[in-house]
Amino acid sequence: MTYEQYWYGDVHMVRAFYEAEKLRRQTMDEMAWLHGLYTYKALAATVGNIGNKGKSIEYPREPIYKPELSDRLSKEKREQEEVDAAKAWMSQLVSVGKNWGNKDKGVC
Repeated sequence: MTYEQYWYGDVHMVRAFYEAEKLRRQTMDEMAWLHGLYTYKALAATVGNIGNKGKSIEYPREPIYKPELSDRLSKEKREQEEVDAAKAWMSQLVSVGKNWGNKDKGVC
């Protein structure tokens, strides 16, 4: 943000620049973490296999983070949770319906 934008620009620009900088820093932090993860996996795949007589460690063959894959998986998980909740609700309604009018079960 320039001097003129800060002092003479729109008041809401300051907040927009602040939010944009916060997102930039978060993105840089996530990228640094991901680079560290790839470095860790590369070292584990090379140095970790030196004296390893069991199963060898391999470097990942494809990217770890795939936004379209994680979005699809989260959508599938959300749909499955909705189905499970609906099944639980229906079983509860069926059990109430079976005991309807039975004063011993507490349902009138």
